[in-house]
Formats: sequence, structure tokens, C-alpha cells
Amino acid sequence: MKKPNSKFYSLIILLFFNISLNSQSQFSDSINSNPISLQKNIIENPNGLERTFKKLKAIKEGYNSNLVVVHLGDSHIQMGHFSGKFKLNLQNEFGDCGDGILFPYSACKSVGPRNLKSQFMGTWEFNNITSSPNKIDIGLKGYGLRTKDTLARFLFNYTPETTLHKLINVKKIKIFHGKNNFQIKLNDQNSVNLIQTENISSNFDLSTINAPLGTSDFSFKLIKVNDSQSEFNFHGIFFESNQTRGVQYHECGVVGAQFLQMIKYSPLLIEQLVALNPNLIIISYGSNESYIRNFDSVLYKKEIEIFLAKIKNELPEIEFLFTTTPDTRSNNQNPLFTKLINSTQREIANKNNLALWDLNTIMGGENSMIQWHKNGLANNDKLHFLKSGYQLQGNLFSLSFFNALNNKHQNLLNTDSLILEINHQFLSFKKTKTIETEKQNVSKKIKHVVEKGDTILKISKKYNCSISSILKANNRTTNLIKVGETLIIP
Repeated sequence: MKKPNSKFYSLIILLFFNISLNSQSQFSDSINSNPISLQKNIIENPNGLERTFKKLKAIKEGYNSNLVVVHLGDSHIQMGHFSGKFKLNLQNEFGDCGDGILFPYSACKSVGPRNLKSQFMGTWEFNNITSSPNKIDIGLKGYGLRTKDTLARFLFNYTPETTLHKLINVKKIKIFHGKNNFQIKLNDQNSVNLIQTENISSNFDLSTINAPLGTSDFSFKLIKVNDSQSEFNFHGIFFESNQTRGVQYHECGVVGAQFLQMIKYSPLLIEQLVALNPNLIIISYGSNESYIRNFDSVLYKKEIEIFLAKIKNELPEIEFLFTTTPDTRSNNQNPLFTKLINSTQREIANKNNLALWDLNTIMGGENSMIQWHKNGLANNDKLHFLKSGYQLQGNLFSLSFFNALNNKHQNLLNTDSLILEINHQFLSFKKTKTIETEKQNVSKKIKHVVEKGDTILKISKKYNCSISSILKANNRTTNLIKVGETLIIP
């Protein structure tokens, strides 16, 4: 019997999607009536991505060109599953120019990244845009990490998650750090010490390491070479690929962050963006703002437009893409301002001809988080998603982006394999629900070191969890805490 060819399978897949689109955008009743709207999975204002699409077309046609993407957002981005899936899909199609700037969040008592293991020895202090933001200068990663200890050391182990980012493809390592800081030296005495420091801006420097690249482990020490040096302020590390054609993707998320916090408390943000010279900035905020009782949409709109104008002034060719706030029910609370935040983002996008992807509507709109949770796609906190949920979002985002690109440039890409993967995700939801939930329950817990002014209430709000869950995780019966002690955050 003759086997059906690949075109037959493609037709079956496309037929599945057409059926879905024609049934009020609700897919597969057998999957617990999940409300995902495939029909609305589009990029709005796609003309706002004209330069981005032109770049990608040139890459696909073999020109030595690259696209630099910076993705700003909150914990949904720091986790890396949503943005990471989109990054991987882009790089599979157009080539890999690197993982982008990485930051050792674990050194700041936070989570990730998965592809960079680190160890910091000596005395270090840290902050981020949501906690003591003025203590240490913060850049585009949203975190600050500083030492005044000349005996301090730090070790990185770079472990790329995919074969795309093989260590063999790394030609340089770049470390962004403070101005006139302690000098970086490789701790390996047998290595050729080729570290060059450049004055990138008036507020930060860049040290480039050219060797050795035959290992995934890099150990550094700090040396004070003149009396004016008093500290080392770490901003991020970038493993630069030897490939010049493709996509370079920088993921910059901060747990608990709000857009206006990033604008207000990261004084080095725009300067570091200029240093990276991105073509596209993706903006994914709103989950945390939606729970603020005194949310001011007028101020929100004004500050965002000022911020975008500042970037546009420094990078005239830059393009922006907003992703709207997903539906959430943090600890079963009903957020007051999700709709207002999303409508404000759409207003900004329409006014300034910026692209927008409406995740909230695509996932099903109000109360859809309940269904995502029932189908094993969302965390029990109903604020975050499980890996399967984030990766589905990443694939849907990729499909809408690729469809917009194909509409602009005559079917540049074949999306059959992406459609097949999304179809497979639809059909496997129920099967993976128990597995993913169990994985989430045994995942690493965040540790919080109590600082002056901290209370259990303040800590619970910071991490979006209940007071009782913190007390239970730490075997406590009272709200009393002491400065310096470590609490487990469930």
C-alpha cells in the first residue's frame, strides 16, 4: 500500500486549523473546553514591523545580516519558557547569533537562567527594580550585583540548552560592568589572559575576553589597579557567537516587575540598549500592575510614551512589539485593571503604529486562566503558567509573527511544522497535566533574605503568595521575622 506523502499530512493539519477557525475559535471540546482563540492569533499593526521583516527576508535570502531582539518583561519573561520558545523558533528559521545577555539571577536569590550556572565568592550585595532599586545602578537586566571586596571571585558555567548554542560557536565573552571598576582577570593561570576593557558610555564599561574558549567553565578574580577603583558592579555576561547571520535574542525579565519600575529605576537601560543596537524591542508587562489598587492609566500611558520617544531618539530605526497582559487569578484574586492596561497598550500601539499581539484575547479573555489551569497549562498560583503553557504561548506568538511575515513577503516561510507542533500540544494537554503539575510541585523554591523594613505582609506581596503559605513553608506560627534570616518562598 502506498504511503501518503508529506503534502497529504500538511492538508490534514491545515484542515484541522480551518475547522478550529470556523467554530468560533474554540478548539477541541475533548480538551476540557479550552477557550483559546486561534482566529484572533494575529499581529495587529504588522506595518510597525516593516524593518524587522525586511531584515529577516534578507537573512533568509542569504545576505550577511542579523536581527537583534531585546525582550523586556516581568517573571513571565525571566522564566524564559515563553520568550525562549519564540527565540528558538526564530533562530531555527533564520540562524543563531547567540543567547543574548545573561544574568546570574541565583546570585540575587532569584531563579535562573537555566543555561548559566554561577558561583559568587566573597562579599556581594544585590537589588532589582522592585527591591531597594536605588542601592546599586541597574541596567537592562533589571538587577544589580556589586562587591567592594577585592578578594571576591565569581565562576560561570555556560551550558547552552540547545544544539544551536553550542559552546564551539562562541568566539568572545563580553561582561558589562560599572565605570572604572576593579579590573577583571581570568583565575586560570595557565590561560592566555586576553581581556580588553572598553569605555562604552559615561556610566558603564565592557570587558571582552578572547580566550580561552575550549571549556564551559570560566573563573574570574578582581584586581584593584588604581586608587580611584572602589567596587565592581556586574551588569551581565554575553557569549558572542561566531555567526554573523541570524537572530541575537536578549531576554530581560524581572520577577514581580512593573513597566514603570523598569523605566524609573534602571538608569542605565537606554545606554545599554544603545550599546546593543537592537532592531526590535518586545514589551511584555502588565500582570503585576493589574493588581495595584491605585493604578493610574493616564500616568501609565504618559510615562510609556515618553520612554518610547527617548529610545526612538537614540535608535531612530527601532521597532516595538507589545504583548498584552494574560488573564490571571493570583491566589484566586480578580485583578482590577487587566482590561484597562491592555486597552492602554493598544491605544499606544495604534497611535504610534506599533505592533501588538493580544495574548489575553488569544488565550480566551476574562476567566480563561481557570481553564488553562484545569488543562494543566498554568501553575496553581494562577498567576504563572507551567512550561507547557508558556511554550504553547511561544508557538502561537511565533505562528502569528511568521504569518505576518509571510503576508508581507510572499510566503517566505513554511509553517507546517509549527502548526503540527501546536496541534500536538493541543492533543497532549490532558496527558501532560499530571506530569507537569508534579514537576511544578517539586521545583526549586525561592529563598528570601530578610532585610531591614521587611514584614511578612510585604514579602508576601513581593512574591505574590499568601502569608499562610510562607509561614507553612518555614514551619512558623507567628509573623515575627529577623533581619538576616532566610525564608523559603513557596
